[in-house]
Parts: sequence; C-alpha cells; structure tokens
Amino acid sequence: MNITKRDIVDRAFKLLSMSGMELDDSPEDEQDILQTLDDMMAELQTDNYDFGYLLAEDVTDSYLGDDSGIKRDALSGISHKLALRICSLFGKQPPVLLLNQADDAYNAMLTIYQNIPSVEYSTDNVVLGAGNKARWWF
Repeated sequence: MNITKRDIVDRAFKLLSMSGMELDDSPEDEQDILQTLDDMMAELQTDNYDFGYLLAEDVTDSYLGDDSGIKRDALSGISHKLALRICSLFGKQPPVLLLNQADDAYNAMLTIYQNIPSVEYSTDNVVLGAGNKARWWF
C-alpha cells in the first residue's frame, strides 16, 4: 500500500481533532497545507536523514493524490510534525499532549532513519608520537 500525501494531511487533521481542536479547512487551505508538507520535508531530508519523501520538481506540480514515497514507520513522525505546523498556519496553540506526542514520534522516526556516516581510516588522520602529555608548571 502506497501512502499518499493526502494520507499524511488527513492523519495530521485527525491528530488535531483527537486533541480537541476544531479546524475548518477549505480546498485552498488543503493546497497551503500540502505546500507546507512539501516545504517541511525539503527541510527535514538531509544527508543524515532520508525518509524517501518524493518532492515534486515544481511546487505547483505537487498534488494530494501523489505518492509520498514514505514508509509506514515514518507516517506518525511526519504527520505529528505536520499537525504542529497546521496549528501555526491557523494561529492556534497546540495542546501540550500533542506537543509531547509529536516529539516522541519524531524522535522515534529519527532513530530509525539516521544514517551514520562510516569512518574512513587513513594514515593522514592517525596521530603518532608522544603528544597530549599534561605539563604542570609551578
């Protein structure tokens, strides 16, 4: 099953409604939220973290029905982060419980997707000699 961008947006709204927030979103709001999702994922994907999110070449080429490219284990972290951004779009203060859940879900996702670069051994970075001796002068 492919997770679409609409699935992420819908999940974020479900998280907000479960937190007791009532937001009325119009079709224009959904497009703004999709752009917010794309912008957020462009920020989050770095050399050390690749969630597989498929960014459109142009902002106007992104649609809610598009495949997101993410796996199920990243859905919670991304949708929680998006829910917090939706709160700021609508000028709402997110509930403390949602903040804590978002922090936990995002940190769990980072733990799964963290790419730790391998260490390359080279004679250029090997320290030889007597260095690092503590000298005490009185």
